[in-house]
Amino acid sequence: MVSLKTLDWITQDEAMDVSLAKWQRVVDLMTTLLGATAGYVVEYHADHGYRAVLTSQNAENPYPKVSGKAEPIDSNIYCRRVVQSKASHYEPDATGKAEWADNPELIEIGYVSYFGIPLLWPNGEVFGTLCVFDKKPTGYDETLIELMGVFRDLIEADLKLYEQFEIMRNLSMSDPLTGLNNRAGFELLAEQKIRIAKRYKHNIGIIFIDLDRMKHWNDDYGHAAGDAALRAVAEAITQSIREVDICGRVGGDEFAVLGYVRNRGDLTTIITRVRNALAHAKLIVPNAKSPIQETPEVSSGASVFFDPLTQSLEDMMAAADLEMYRDKRQRKNK
Repeated sequence: MVSLKTLDWITQDEAMDVSLAKWQRVVDLMTTLLGATAGYVVEYHADHGYRAVLTSQNAENPYPKVSGKAEPIDSNIYCRRVVQSKASHYEPDATGKAEWADNPELIEIGYVSYFGIPLLWPNGEVFGTLCVFDKKPTGYDETLIELMGVFRDLIEADLKLYEQFEIMRNLSMSDPLTGLNNRAGFELLAEQKIRIAKRYKHNIGIIFIDLDRMKHWNDDYGHAAGDAALRAVAEAITQSIREVDICGRVGGDEFAVLGYVRNRGDLTTIITRVRNALAHAKLIVPNAKSPIQETPEVSSGASVFFDPLTQSLEDMMAAADLEMYRDKRQRKNK
C-alpha cells in the first residue's frame, strides 16, 4: 500500500470521492439483497482504530449518517475479528455468547447478527471491512455469501486504482533530491489540512526552515556536499515532525512544515528537535573538495493561526517566511 503520512484516513482524500459514490451503491444493494438492518464500509487504521466510511441508506438503518468518530483499536467489535484474521467472519446470532459480552454494537445498538469480509490493498494489507449487521438472527445461504465476495472485488479494484494513482501523484509531487513533497505537493496537502482544520475547528501551525550558508556548502565542499546538507535537513525534519504533520521542500534551500497545533509551543518543540537532529548528523561525501568537519545549521520561523481560520495558505506561508528571515538576520549578527 502507498504510505500516506499526511492523512489519517485514506477516504479523506478527495481523490476517493468517485469511488465512495460507487461504494455507496454497492453497500445499499448489498444490504437490500441480504435483508439486513444496515451495511457499512469500515476503514481500519493501525493507530486510531475503526471508522465507518459510509453506511446504507435503507429505512431500517438506525444510523443512516456516519459520525466520523473512530472506534478504539482494542474495542471488541465484530470488524476487529475480520481485520485481525484477514478472513471473513459470520456471526448468525451473538445473543448470550460470552465472546461478545462487551461488544458495544451488540450491547448498545442490538446488532445480534454480523457478516464481514476483509478489504485488502494489492499487497495484502488490510484497508478495512465490508459488512452487514442485523438486529435479528440470520441464516444467509451460500449464494448470498458468494455475492458479498463479488462486492468486495469491486471495492478492491478501486483500491488498486487509487494506489496506482497515488504512485503517479507522488512522482509528480515529490522532490527527487530529498524525497519530501515539492512545493506543489506541499501546497496541495496543506490546502487539504486547512479545509479539515476549518471543519473541526483546529488551529494551524506552520514552520519555515532554511539551510544556513548554502553557498558556503557548495563553494567550499562542492555541490555534492550541498546536496548532502539539504538531505540532512530533510531527514531531520522527517524525524522531528508528528505523524499528522506535512512537510516539503518549497525552495532551493527552504523547507516548510504544517500541522494542527495547540499553541506556538508545539512548533518550538519541532524546531528544537530538528536542530538537535542536525547537531548529530554525519555527512559522508566521498568527493568533497575538503573534509567536512561541521554539521548543517538552519534558520527557522514559525506562526500559529487560531480558529476561526481566515488566512489563505499564501498568507500563512508568507508570515512564517518573514519570521524565518528575521531569525536568519539575528543569527548572522551574533
